[in-house]
Order: sequence, then C-alpha cells, then structure tokens
Amino acid sequence: MRGITKLFAISGATLLLSGCWLDDDENNPPTPPEPPAPEPVQTYLRITHAVPDAPGVDILADGSILAELENVDYQVSSPWLMLDGGGYEVQVNARLPDGTTTPVIGPTELNFAGDMTYDVLAVGEVATIEPLIIENTLTQVTSGNARVQIVHGAPNAPMVDIYVTAPDANLASEEALATLSFKEYTAQVEVPAGDYRVRVTPAGAMDVVFDSGTLSLTDGFDAMVTATDNVGAGSSPVTLLVSQAEGSSLVWDEEAGAYLRVLHGVADGPAVDVLLNNAAMPANPQLDGLTFPHATDFLPVSEGDYLVDVAADADNSLIVVDDAAVTLEQGAIYTAIAHNDLANIALDLLPDNPRSLATAAKVRIVHAAPSAGDVDIYLTADDDISDDQPAFSAVPFTSPVLTDTGYIELAEGSYFVTVTDSGSKEAAIGPLPLDFTEGQVFTAVALDAGGGGLPPQVILLDDSQPEPVEFEASQNFEVTLTGMQEVPMVSTQASATALVELDETNKLFRVELDASELTGVTGAHVHDGDIGMNGPVAFPLTDMGSGVFTLEATALTDTLIADLKEGDWYLNLHTEANPGGEVRGQIIDADTAIVTFPLSGLQEIPQVMTTAMGWGYATLNTQTLAVKLTAVTSGVADATMAHIHTGHAGENGPVYVGLEQHPEDMNVWRTPQGATLDAENAARLVSGGHYVNVHTPAYPNGELRGQITPANIEVYGVRATGEQEVPAVTTDALGIGAVTLNTLTGAIIANMNLYDISPTAGHIHAGAVGENGEVVFPFSNPEAGFWTLSQTLTVDQQALMQGAGLYVNFHTGANPEGELRGQITLGFD
Repeated sequence: MRGITKLFAISGATLLLSGCWLDDDENNPPTPPEPPAPEPVQTYLRITHAVPDAPGVDILADGSILAELENVDYQVSSPWLMLDGGGYEVQVNARLPDGTTTPVIGPTELNFAGDMTYDVLAVGEVATIEPLIIENTLTQVTSGNARVQIVHGAPNAPMVDIYVTAPDANLASEEALATLSFKEYTAQVEVPAGDYRVRVTPAGAMDVVFDSGTLSLTDGFDAMVTATDNVGAGSSPVTLLVSQAEGSSLVWDEEAGAYLRVLHGVADGPAVDVLLNNAAMPANPQLDGLTFPHATDFLPVSEGDYLVDVAADADNSLIVVDDAAVTLEQGAIYTAIAHNDLANIALDLLPDNPRSLATAAKVRIVHAAPSAGDVDIYLTADDDISDDQPAFSAVPFTSPVLTDTGYIELAEGSYFVTVTDSGSKEAAIGPLPLDFTEGQVFTAVALDAGGGGLPPQVILLDDSQPEPVEFEASQNFEVTLTGMQEVPMVSTQASATALVELDETNKLFRVELDASELTGVTGAHVHDGDIGMNGPVAFPLTDMGSGVFTLEATALTDTLIADLKEGDWYLNLHTEANPGGEVRGQIIDADTAIVTFPLSGLQEIPQVMTTAMGWGYATLNTQTLAVKLTAVTSGVADATMAHIHTGHAGENGPVYVGLEQHPEDMNVWRTPQGATLDAENAARLVSGGHYVNVHTPAYPNGELRGQITPANIEVYGVRATGEQEVPAVTTDALGIGAVTLNTLTGAIIANMNLYDISPTAGHIHAGAVGENGEVVFPFSNPEAGFWTLSQTLTVDQQALMQGAGLYVNFHTGANPEGELRGQITLGFD
C-alpha cells in the first residue's frame, strides 16, 4: 500500500500546482513548478511457510497485514508481491487455538533494494523458527531456457546431494548439481527447456530418498524449488515446494502414492470385504472381513481413479456398494466411511490433514449416526453444559456426503465432548472426558449403536501421520514366466521376468515385472494358485509403460506370507491372443526347481493312438526334497488312476507314488500333501528317471504318459522302421523308444523296444536323415525285445544329436546293414 499511497500523493501535488498557476496574478512573475518526485524503485517479495509443525501464520509489514497474507498454511508460497524499495518492519505471527496470534519472527527491519527479488522463508521448527532470506537481481530468463534455484528447507533432513538429470540418466554416472545442508541454497541455474528428473540422495551416497519422475520445464519457467519435510503420503522424507510468480505447488516423490483408511460405520451391516477396481480379493488383508465399528490403519495405495465395491465377507457376490468412483490424489491422505443403514449404505471419502502442530491438538468430528438426526456438539472444560453454548449447532446427518466440523485446533488440556439433539441440553453422547496434548490429531465419528438405532456412540480415530516404512527385502524371488507354465500350456516364444521382494519384518511385498517381449498385453496379476492350478487374481499389477508392470509395497498377513514362501502364488500375463494368460511363472525361492512336461499317448510303451492329451507341472525343493506335482488331462473322461513311475523315457517301470484325483476336477491329479522324495529318487528325478502315467479302462497300462524332465534334461523320441533305412527295407518290424540327454553332463540313456524282430546287433550311428554313418555306441540287449545303452557324449556328439544328426540302427541276419532305423529327434511329435 505504501507504493500506491505515494503514487496518489504525486498526482495530488500536480493538480494543486496546476490550480495555483491558473489563479496567479498575471503581473507577478510565474513561480517555477517544483520538480516531480522521483518514481519509487520497485522490488519483489515472496513469502514461504516452510515450518512443518507450525500453525497457519499472518504476515505483517509495518504493523499491517501484507497483501492479505492471513492464515498462510505450511508448504505455501505467496505470489510475487511488488513493493516500493526501502525499509520495512516485517513480522510473522502464529495463530493460536484461542484465536489470538503471537509473533514467531520479528518484528525485524528489512531493507529491500530496487530491481531485486527477495524470497523470505520461515524455516526450522516452532522451537527454532527463523527467517531465511534469499536475494537475487531482477533478470529475465534467457529465451529457450528454464531457471531454478534449489533450497534445502527441510529441518529434519540431513545434508543431501541433489541431482537434476535427463529422465533416463544413470545416477551413478551423473554429477550432483549441489550438495546442501539445511538452510543452504544454490544460485539461480538456467538449463535448456525440456524434460528433467530431480533425485535426492544422502550426501555421498547413491540411495535415492526422493525421485520426482519426469518433470517438464517449459521455456521461461522460473521457480524456487524448496525441499520441505514431507507431511503427506509416502516414505520419502521430503516433498518439493515449487514457488513461481503466481503461487506454489508441490512435487511428490513419484512413489508417494496415497494413504487410505476405511471405517465400517454401518451398524446393521455384516463383516465386509472392500474391493478396489473389481479385484477378486482385497488389496490389503485389513480390507478383508472388516467389521463394525472398526477402521483399518492408513494403508498405502497408488494414486489414481478407483471403483470401490463393498461386499459381504461371507459371499462376495452380495455387493452392497457397487463401483463407487473415487479419486486418490498423489501424496494425499483419506478416510473412507461406509455409513448409513444397510438398506441405504453409502461411501464418503474424507480428505485428512494429519499434520501435527507444536502449538495445538487437532480434532475433527464427523456425524455418521443416521438415527440421531440433527445434533448440537459441545466442547467444554467440565461436564456441565447447562450454561454453555454448543461449539457446533444443528449439525445434520447427511448422506452420501457426511457432515463434519473440519479440524478444530485445541490448546493442550482436558475437555468434555457432549452431543445432544439439536436444541436440547440432554446428552445423547457423553459427556466424554478427553485429554489432548499438543501434536495430537484425532477424528471423532458419531455412529449408531451396534445393530442400529439409538443411543449413538463415538469412536476416536488417531489421525497421526503414519510413520514411513522403509522397505527392506528379506527375501527375493526371481521369476521366469513362460507359456509352458500356463494351464493348459500355451505355445509361445515369448517370455517375461519378474522380481518379487518380501520384507518379512514389515510384512510387505512388491513386484516388478518386465513383459517387454510380449505384445497386446491386457493385464498382469499375482494369482492365488499352486503349481499346475489356476486361481483367482490376488493382486493386480499397474502398467507403468514400456512393458513394465509393478505392484507397490503391499501389506500381507502371516498366513499370506506363508503362502508366498510356500510357492502358492503365481504371476500371469494376459494378452489379446491369450486372454487366459500367455506366460505364467510360479513364485518360488532359489532352492526350488520347476519342471513342466507334456503327456501324450506317443510316450507310452507301446505307443497309444489317442486324441487325449495332458500337461504336467512340478516343483522340487532341492534342500528339503519336498515335491509338488500336478497332472492335468484333456479328453480323458474316465481315468481310473494316475501314478508317478520309476523309469527313463522308453522304458516301463514300477509305481513310485500314487497321485490323488482332485475332488472338484476329475481331470486334475496331484501328489499327496507334504510329499517328499528320498535322496535316491530325488537324484533319479533330476536325471529324468521318473514319469507320470494316467490309466483308463481302454488302456489299463496307461493312455497318457509324460516324462518328468527338469531344465537340464532333454528327451528325444525314436520311431524305428525299415522305411528309414538307406536303402529302404520292407519289414513288419517296429522299434519304439527314446534317448534321455543330461545337457549338463552329456550323459545319455537310450531305451528301445523292438517288435517282430530278433536283431544280431544294435547301435547309435552318426548320420543325417537319408545318409548312412559310422557307429558311435553299441546297444546291449538285457532281455528279449529291449535294447539299452548308457554313455557320455562329447561336446561335438551332443551338438550332433541336438541337430538330429544321430540315428539308431538294428541289424539282422536277413539285413546285416540294418533292418530298423530311427532318427533321434527332440520330442515325440
């Protein structure tokens, strides 16, 4: 106002001088006018509230409120204020609970020069509050550039390194823009307009404690960026306050998300599950089976738009709130209250303000008791309200948007809360004695009595800001997703990888999945299902772009942690081509191996011609030797039994363990609960020495067989006929068998079953289809019709076999060069 006042004084003086000139006697010499007063120099001032535990403040200059800066909140900057240069007595007053104010800075004399800018920040905490004044010469930002000045204004953060880089820059190869301690700041720095990323680490370390994600700095952008104590959601200790010409805004850590608390306030409602975005399971165990009148903790969730369902815990098909749309802003904290009676249930989302104040307690009162009608609320020093006026009068019950008082600041002390019908002095609730201390934050919610109706009751919710939890992985699960793990198996060349991390101390887990090899991905989830079993979605993953899907740190119960560690969950990627899932990966620890294998009639000895098929899935813990195996069949309507047998490919063997038919799906066969191998059979299993056999009335010896083949085992089918001889031989004889290759050792076991032939010798030869070659290994003939060998291939021989360059040949007296020949080829197709 001082500058405006001066301008009016200058204009008035000019008019007076003009009037005197017109009235002067023309005989008197004219009096020369006084020279005009010099135009006052202009300066620019911006005020910032950066004291995390201080209440709202008033800004005064020369004893008067400056530019309507009253009750300025934390993490708020004023616009630039244009003032006349000169001296000002500046004062900052804190607002107290009783409505008075008290100086916390000043009054202090500050001199502002012309053509300068002054940022005055209130920094520190209430006990140590002080002004931080930053001066800069008034200049324009160079065309094509953006300008920033960075300030460390977070009293509870240590010395930090601040990096401003390209969004995709590797931090390890970057230089920090600045290393700052509290109250230190950089000069104004210009950079070309474009996309940048701000990351903050403890000084000298590379652990990122704040990550802005991508920020677009436009041509002419000009801001002071202050690191302030974070009082919102997320684990980062700081939030960036961006102060520009017209005001300020906040930049949160990109992983801040939001906090959500849910209160079951429906007195006649059953236990409920709260489901987000139509998920099959609650996103957090606390949202499962929530009962009246209880509330969850503040739960970390991603920011964004949600559809909220409230369903009966006993039967999720009974939905009482269907697709209530809510938006959770980044960094914000909310309480969702399911309220009213069950017939008229509604959901209201209340924004919370849990910032703690050093000068007061904060209390908010919410009317969520439908049977109570309009009420008066008393807040008194004793339990007698007869001579008191209500603090809040005629507060109505409204729905779906509830009525609340907002946060009231109270001086430390003892109080009584009394609720009456509007206009009455007869207590419906209370008087409730409550003791409040500075720094506490509470929400009091009035609800109906249990089961509904009167008298109403009050529950007190602690709104204190949740302590940030630093995720520290206690166990990692590296997961490979393939089509072979899908049920049924999917033929695809694509695969995906994921890292699942478990923090058992804080009972959290998180997921990052790379699906960049796949196209047309429609969804990614964690499913609840054991190996070989399909199950419901447990946790949906978020599409972050570029083929990356994530699940932020999510709370688990002890039971769910046990399920995760026992391998009862899997990751599934759904695509347009395979909506049920194109690649899948069981979440298992490093000591557990996964085996998948097909079942077919062609693997039976003798072979069975059948349209039925099957798929096998197994896990083996290499330390405990615990085994889980699931066999899934298709086209088999009358299987009588299924077993794991001992025997390599191409040989029949005895039953090792029986499989149990699933009580709800006749096409699923599983190992008994808690099945464990002995050391001998574990060694045989990993060498490919077991198979699954499914028996039917039509084929009592087995209609479907599948060799259990760990990752190091390859099975090559062999069908030997006279037609494959060079030259071809006419014969009714037939040979069926297989060769098992251990790719780690080069060891092979070859088994051939011969029919209608009595060979004089048998060998494996080197040679492609249609050409004869030299003998590599001879077979032995331990029993009539069965020929076998066990040898170790050289590296060259192994490569030759993997390239279909080996064949079996059986010689007879009638055909000494060979009567039966069969090329050794991978698989049984």
